[in-house]
Amino acid sequence: MWALSASPLQFTAPIMNCTAPPSPPVPVCNVTLVSQLSIAPCEYGTSFGCMSDNNTIWTNNGCRGIFSCQGQNVTCSIDGQGQHTCPCPSSNANVTCTPWISDLQRAILLNTEVLAVNQDVTPQGRPVTDGDLTVWARMLSDGSAGVALLNLNDAPAQISVSFSSLGWPSGTSAKVRDLWAHADMGVFTDRYPSSGGVTVAPHETHLVQITKQ
Repeated sequence: MWALSASPLQFTAPIMNCTAPPSPPVPVCNVTLVSQLSIAPCEYGTSFGCMSDNNTIWTNNGCRGIFSCQGQNVTCSIDGQGQHTCPCPSSNANVTCTPWISDLQRAILLNTEVLAVNQDVTPQGRPVTDGDLTVWARMLSDGSAGVALLNLNDAPAQISVSFSSLGWPSGTSAKVRDLWAHADMGVFTDRYPSSGGVTVAPHETHLVQITKQ
């Protein structure tokens, strides 16, 4: 329907598959005092140091300060008796993100036949019969017509299009191509399909291109 309406197309999606690189080997403990904030002295190994994971600082004996942990500064200024811990800052600088769309999105967004209808220079399409939204048509610059059979109901519907509603004379034969299936449906005279209607599922659209022979 967007294609027949000649509407501007814009698609946005969240970036998916953001993954950090493999963790490097655990570095040797490297915590140093940058600036002491407490009256109590901060002495490495006595009142501050690294936990066994090498990414957490411990403080004791009233030591509070700004520390460099694995090359990044962290403030560890927790009052109170006993041992306290402060995590070292982490960096997401090396996180990588891979663009991703699903197979269904790819089939819709990269359908060149449908996009060609949208990008045509002719005026936008409209219902072929006023007050009836089931059949829409847009006359295209190559003389063909883009036709949408639209089912707005909650049950399947049988929908057809007469070529006279496109302004073509009686007896006109035309080739019909399904733009979603990328399949030629055959040559028909005066209407598509030849009898009955195309079964269109609830809230779906059957989009075809009809070309006079």
